Amino acid sequence: MEAPKLNLIRKELQELPKEVLAEYCLRLAKYKTENKELLNFLLFFNERADDYVEDVKKLLDEDFKKLPYSDYTCTKVLRKTIRIMNKHIKFMGNKVFELDLGIHFCQLFLNTGISHTSHKPLIGLLYRQLKRIYKLIPKLDEDLQFDYQQEFDALITEVKTQRNYFSMQDIQ
Repeated sequence: MEAPKLNLIRKELQELPKEVLAEYCLRLAKYKTENKELLNFLLFFNERADDYVEDVKKLLDEDFKKLPYSDYTCTKVLRKTIRIMNKHIKFMGNKVFELDLGIHFCQLFLNTGISHTSHKPLIGLLYRQLKRIYKLIPKLDEDLQFDYQQEFDALITEVKTQRNYFSMQDIQ
């Protein structure tokens, strides 16, 4: 059985009464945690996205405080953290918030001191986030581009001081 097109689903949903629509939403939320989290965001945080970003930043802070000492397990924990961060970015659907969270992640990464390691997968996580930020900045309005470019340049300067062999070609 093939899934119908989104346009067809939209038309059918518009014809349903509110009670039935609410029941369908609850059924969706019951079966998958991600659906429940998205519904939570849409109902309670959609108008207060700044508060939601702060909550996600607190989650990132907690994850970085609990990082293990082993490079291998640290990489696994950070991959999970990035997966969770990406899920919340997908909920918000806003490039500015994506940049905020990406920059916050990179700052936490650099402040923990794990950037001094020679473990390539761990450093690759940082470089991928920097590359993501680098590609997002040109997609913003010009006034926001200037502000975020300054933050990005400060991040790059910090990376260069901690990683002697870093060059901009690593993230382009």
